[in-house]
Amino acid sequence: MSTQTRHFVLTPEGTIREFSAEQAASIAAGADRIPEFAGHDLRYLQLTLEDAPDTSELRVQTAGARIHFDDDGRLTQAGPPAESEPITRFEHDAVVQWALRDVASVAPTFH
Repeated sequence: MSTQTRHFVLTPEGTIREFSAEQAASIAAGADRIPEFAGHDLRYLQLTLEDAPDTSELRVQTAGARIHFDDDGRLTQAGPPAESEPITRFEHDAVVQWALRDVASVAPTFH
């Protein structure tokens, strides 16, 4: 079984930005900063894909958070998404579809 975790931030401009696992770990540890996010509360979405090789099943699991960057662009807080600014169903679905864009799909079989 292969597992892949992807990291997305919903930016102040309304875009979705993906970070590699290495970038996300560095940002979470405070070792890296993102100046364009300085002073912002943002929404974060983590997506985990599990592909079982012995079946054709692909499992998708998501988790959301609210993250805060200080004035230098370092991540200082993470917690549940704020009720006033939830991750919308559209944003959630857009991230899932983006992550699945390279997954090979089988055409439907009609009987």
